[in-house]
Amino acid sequence: MAIPVTAEPTGFPRPRAVALIVLVILALYAFEAHYRRQEKSTPAALGDQSAYLGYARHLYETNYTVTEDRNRMPVYPFLLSLIYRPGMTEDEFLARAQSFTVNLSILLLLAVFFVFRRFLPPLPAIALLAATAFGIFIYRAGKAQAELLYYFVSFCAFVLLLQMFVKPRWWLALLAGVTIGAAHLTKASILPALIIWAVVFAAQSFWSFRADPWRRLGMLALVLAGFLVIVFPYIRTSKRIYDSYFYNVNSTFVMWCDSSTEAYEFLKAHGDKDQWREVPAEERPSFQKYWREHSVRQIAARILGGGRELAKKNIRAIGYYKFVLALVVFGLVLSVQRRREARSVFARNPFAAIFCLLFLAGYFLLYAWYDTIINDSRFVLSIFLPFIFAASIFVLRVGRDQMLSFAGRQIPFEQLFAGVILGLAAIDLFYNAAAAVF
Repeated sequence: MAIPVTAEPTGFPRPRAVALIVLVILALYAFEAHYRRQEKSTPAALGDQSAYLGYARHLYETNYTVTEDRNRMPVYPFLLSLIYRPGMTEDEFLARAQSFTVNLSILLLLAVFFVFRRFLPPLPAIALLAATAFGIFIYRAGKAQAELLYYFVSFCAFVLLLQMFVKPRWWLALLAGVTIGAAHLTKASILPALIIWAVVFAAQSFWSFRADPWRRLGMLALVLAGFLVIVFPYIRTSKRIYDSYFYNVNSTFVMWCDSSTEAYEFLKAHGDKDQWREVPAEERPSFQKYWREHSVRQIAARILGGGRELAKKNIRAIGYYKFVLALVVFGLVLSVQRRREARSVFARNPFAAIFCLLFLAGYFLLYAWYDTIINDSRFVLSIFLPFIFAASIFVLRVGRDQMLSFAGRQIPFEQLFAGVILGLAAIDLFYNAAAAVF
């Protein structure tokens, strides 16, 4: 799968027009996002916001020496601590944090567009920017949570890891490792991606470069080294306090519970620092305990049930679902109509394709499992940007020389693709604009 590849420019729109369109999209997004923040403000108790505010306050008050319970990672609370002022009430801090997050999301969207534009023609890049802004970010930007920052950093990590399959370079390996480290310190959900990539990249090194795999394995080691350099101070403290370098409350205990109630009761009783040590090992939530107490059928039922919930979650005109569905339909139709071209795209770099498929499937299964604990779309949305990026590159490469007749005109497939995505994004744009005006 030739990912990523910049398609041939079409000459439309011109660079100045592209810049103007992007500025208009960001301006409309800023207006609507700030309106939603003010008119539909969420209380601090909803979605861990109070916990992030408390973490940020503790960082400020202890001169950044506090060690939290490893339930949340430090990057986003650190940023919030920079806007905290002594004497602020929780409501005042919440309002400032939510406003800060909206403003941060505008910068993140601009950076997302530059990533899209690096690998895609102008119109599809603009369309995917609009889909991200009005289909995802606008509904989460008004919350003081780490999600949007994690979506962006983890997406950058995904793109860099994908590039390593196409044209691996030493500086790229180091940058990928550093970015993965930053993603881990933002939200502890990136490790599965690193493991999947390392396995597939090693397989590619021995399969496609069996004559001399050692240079590529050296780059793999550099990715891991860059990651460890960034996270080492944090994981060293985790090892000292919790006896595990990658200790995290959610992966250690919460995900092995049968319900949110069970997880809440355990954390309420034993979650503070290392009080869980008082619980006998065989009684703590863990993989071993879960495997002992549940049958294979029960485990499969939990995954299948969570998968069904994720698949039907937010099936409505507004939000992300329609973009995912549109890309799936585009991909299926083109794969059937242009089988040779579809096979060619995969054959050019099969290990990149394998990585994409394992990445998306692996995270879907993980979030299906976790859906029993927390039924919130914010988790599965972390793979939205990687999905639309990889799917768009596949669709555009398979259909890039297609011309479609409409009203006597020949329309390049690239323009049709962008028009459909922009049309879907307009649904969310007008929905939120109507709420602001009326």
